[in-house]
Amino acid sequence: MRRRWSRQLSEVDGDRPSITIPEEEYKAGLNESENNLHGRVLWPKGSTPLTVAAIRVKLSKIWPEVKNWGMLFLGKGYYELTFSSAEDMRRVRAPGSINLSPGTMKLFAQTKDFNPSLQHNTVAQVWVRFFGISQEYLRPRILFAIASYVRTPICIVVALINLE
Repeated sequence: MRRRWSRQLSEVDGDRPSITIPEEEYKAGLNESENNLHGRVLWPKGSTPLTVAAIRVKLSKIWPEVKNWGMLFLGKGYYELTFSSAEDMRRVRAPGSINLSPGTMKLFAQTKDFNPSLQHNTVAQVWVRFFGISQEYLRPRILFAIASYVRTPICIVVALINLE
């Protein structure tokens, strides 16, 4: 989305009027949202989506150390999460996704001019196989750490852990 800092309301940019927006207020808004994240909840087929209040209760139990945070529904399964500090935001974002039972919330950095209606679903589940991995690395937390480099790990095949 392009911003024009025009001086007159009568200017037209294509078929849309160009409206003056105070640049310092826009920059202040960007600064205030630097500790924000966006999240999308992916619900299993046939499940009933939770309300914002129910999701907030679940997240509060998962993040007991994060005190001052807010949540706003943006539409199409997207949410904006606001945190009082960059440290809280990093702590919350570290796992990448959160199991809400049912559903999974995927967290990502906030972007300027985010519009949920312009987003496209780009999630695909894939198998990742690690060839030649040594025995000492065959522990669930280590495998999840390695797999999270690719994206968000979902599960580990139990036969691999039990070496069957």
